Parts: sequence; structure tokens; C-alpha cells
Amino acid sequence: MTVFNIVFVFLFLRTQAVDIDTFPLHIVHYNDFHARFEETSLQFPMCRNNDTQCLGGFARLYHEITTLVKAYPETLVLNAGDVFQGTYWYTLLKWNVTQKFINLLPNDVHAIGNHEFDDGVADLSRYIATLRAPVVAANIDISDVPSLQGIIKPHVVVTKNGRNIGVIGLITTETPIASKSENVKFLDSIPVVEREAKLLKDKGVDIIIVLSHCGLDVDKEIARTVGENIDVIVGGHTHSLLWNGESPSKEKVAGPYPILVEATQGCDHQVIIVTASSFTKYLGNITVFFDKSGEVVDFEGSPIFLNRSIPEDPAILSLLQPYKKKLHSLVDEEIGYSNQILSDYNCSAHECILGNIVADGCWRATVAKYPTNLTTIAFLLRNNIRSPLPSGKLTRATALNIFPFSNELIALEIQGRYILEALRKCFSKSYNSVPFSGPWVPQFSGMRITVNTTLPRNVASVLVKRGDVYRPLDPDEVYQLATLDYFLMGGAGFTMLKENSRNPKHVGKMLKVFEDIIKEISPIDESQHSLDGRLKLIE
Repeated sequence: MTVFNIVFVFLFLRTQAVDIDTFPLHIVHYNDFHARFEETSLQFPMCRNNDTQCLGGFARLYHEITTLVKAYPETLVLNAGDVFQGTYWYTLLKWNVTQKFINLLPNDVHAIGNHEFDDGVADLSRYIATLRAPVVAANIDISDVPSLQGIIKPHVVVTKNGRNIGVIGLITTETPIASKSENVKFLDSIPVVEREAKLLKDKGVDIIIVLSHCGLDVDKEIARTVGENIDVIVGGHTHSLLWNGESPSKEKVAGPYPILVEATQGCDHQVIIVTASSFTKYLGNITVFFDKSGEVVDFEGSPIFLNRSIPEDPAILSLLQPYKKKLHSLVDEEIGYSNQILSDYNCSAHECILGNIVADGCWRATVAKYPTNLTTIAFLLRNNIRSPLPSGKLTRATALNIFPFSNELIALEIQGRYILEALRKCFSKSYNSVPFSGPWVPQFSGMRITVNTTLPRNVASVLVKRGDVYRPLDPDEVYQLATLDYFLMGGAGFTMLKENSRNPKHVGKMLKVFEDIIKEISPIDESQHSLDGRLKLIE
């Protein structure tokens, strides 16, 4: 008997065991798809070796969702956002190919994620206009954005088996920090969701779901502070894996599936929170049982691990093939070779070889194009590097997966005090405080930095290389800074670079710069790129 059949029989028996007057709502949910049209792997955005380590991908996601919907025709299918960005499928084909395939899924409601804004409001509005299911986002103000008006709703009401279900949408308020949200304003999710839930209750809707792209911690806070009228939160954004016990992928588990949070407004009410990891590795699957008044009386379910025990839909594979053939004709060109895998994961916690290679290459490219009497520094963030460097043959696809965004490398002039301010900000956001790990750990060249992560003004010293000598960073001196145009636009909140720099000059497309780096130093061997102590963390 297959895993699916076992689950089907178990849920059938479970349904018979609960009160006959209860209403079972089957919810299937996915989030943070991030352009995984082809199979992915736990380490790389795209499956490299066509072996049992390959998993997910759109054809497998489609198969499992449609199988569940066929078994339970009244299933509620929810997409919690971030379908854009993550592989060269999106980098090269953008929103149009995304809508073509996402529309094949039997979605009932979509949330939008921060990455849906990566190419601006115009592309997002075109994408949303093509979607067959409604899009919800209650905590945005689009009064100054005509192209989004009428195509995004704060909430919708969906009917399943004669019962009305309200679905409220939310998106992370961090969207303007990292994406091109233009004139869209982002509002605090807590008062907004409290208002929308009350509106739905006043309309007689007694089953309310929040479809959130805010992240697990925010979802918990919503449930705790304003959860009295909320039954279920279906989340995304933080790529959190919820699982009971050790996960089949051996990845870190962020909590049980589901998480139960007690609402604190003086009522005896728990909110169910679910989310389904990311990258099509898992599919969320939960059945919630409600009584006649809309109160949760029971639940059952578990995420489905989308490894190769789950088949890929052959018709979808056929639809993907022409795009795959076209893309691979563009990205399979060999550009180098690496003797080892160079991880991007450890770049979050300390100096790393891949980060040094990237930053040193950016420094060389900038100095070669713009020789100057100013001291030159190169600066990026860990989060600008989106994938490890694999071992073996390196292709244009490798470069696209590491740098999927359409960024430019630029050179600008800026005083040392603002470089110091940027470096301090790098350590203001963390995944973990001890040992320190964070998305903004700098990847740099031409400096040596000592950081005490236990102190508020965390950067203890900055030495800048001029010739063969390292000297203290001078707050009044003007330096040539090689960085991404993302920061010139204030990306990730690094507004000090946007507001205090001058004379920006184009060095090259970051993708081309990185391809040239690979060609220059290939074959890459980590023994030739040992760590040099440029970043020292005191914890």
C-alpha cells in the first residue's frame, strides 16, 4: 500500500471517528517555490547528478497536489508566496513562464511574497492579472499604485462543502528593504489582521485563515496577540520546516506540525500554524475539523516529503521540456572547473572561501576598469550569494544560480564613516546570536575587520589595505567602494550607501563579473584560496 493510500485510509477512519456534525477542511499548502521548475536538491538550486538526492520540482509538486485534490475535491489549496526568483528559470524567463505553470495548479488563493516585487510593480501587476485564483494582501496600501488596484484584495471568502472560509492575506513589512516595491506602503500586520478578522466575523464567516508571507516568528506573534478570531495561519517567508520528529531530509526542524499558539485575549482559543519549508521539498497537508459554530475540534495531517518516491507528472514534464531545452542551450556553456564544493552556508557565520573569491574578483575588476589614487574596497553581503559553488564542471548555470538577480557591479566614492556605518549594520541582524550567524555578514576585499558581536557598536576595528600596508579606516577619507547597484538603491536598508555616495560608475553586470572570476582562477582549488583572517569575530 502506498504512503498516500495509507494516509487516505487513516484520514477516512479519523473522519468517521469524529462527531458526524463536524466539518472537515482539507488544506494543502505550499510556499517559497522560488522557481523550482526542475528538480532541486538539498544543497543546490538545481539537481546536478540525476540521482536519489534529487527531489521536488514543479512536476512532482503538481502530481501530489492534484492527487490530493482528486481524493478530496473540496480541498483548499493555498500558495503562501515567493514563487519568483531562485533559479535561472526566473532570471531568464521572468513572470510569464511562472504564471503559465502556477496557473496549472488548482489554487484557491495566493499570497504574494517579497520576491514578487524583485522586478518592480509593473511585472508584478502583469503576473497577478493573469492568475486564475485571487491574490490577497491586507497589510499593503496601494492607493498610489493604480496598476495593483482591483487585482489584490485584503481578504476573500471561499466556499467548501457549503461552508464559507475567510482567507486574509499578509506580506512581510521587510519587502521595501530588499525589493523594488516602489510606491506600495507596507502596514503593521497585527492591527490589520485583527481588523480583517473582525470584518469577516461580522459578515457571519466563522472559519478564518490567515495566508501569511511574514515568517514564522511574526505568525506566532499574530496568533498570540490577535488570534481570538483566527483558526489557522498558513505561512511562508522564513522557509521553516515543521515536522514531528526527525525530518526525512535531515534538515533542521523549526517546530512540530502544526504549531499550536494560545491566543492571549482572555479566551480559550488556540491558533493552528503550518508552513511547508521551501523549494518544493515538502508539501503541507492538514485536515482541520470544525464544529457548527466554527470552532476547531480536531486536526490531523503531516507534510509530504517530495522525494523521488513521489512521481513526476508526465504531462507536466512534457510542457516543461521546450523551456528546459531552450534554457539549457543558453546556460550549459562551460566556464570553469572546481575541485571541491565551496559552501555558501558558512559565509553566514565567518570568513568563507567563496565570499573571498567573489569579493577579491570584484575588487580586481573595479581597479582594472577604474584605476584611482583612492583606496579601493569591495563589499557585498552573504545574502547576495545564493548558492554554493559545486565541484566539477562549472557552467553559466552555475553563475546564474549563485547570482540570480540582475545586479550591476558599480564603483562609487564614499567617506570612511559611512563604510563603518554599513559594516555595523551588517551585524545588526542575525539568525543566531551565539555563535553569531546572519544574512548580512559582509563579504569584502581590501579590509581586515574585527567584530565583537556581543557589543552594540559591534565593529571593534577596520583596517584598510593601501599597497601592501593595512591602516585604520579614516572616517573622513574618501574611498572607492566596489559594490552592487542594489545598495545604491538602499537595498537591505543600507541607506547610508545610497544617501552619502557620489560619482557612481558601472563596472559590469555582476553575472558577467562572476563568470570572468571563474574563468580567471579556474581550475579552482581551495588549497589556493585559504582563509586569510580578514574577518575576525569575537563572540
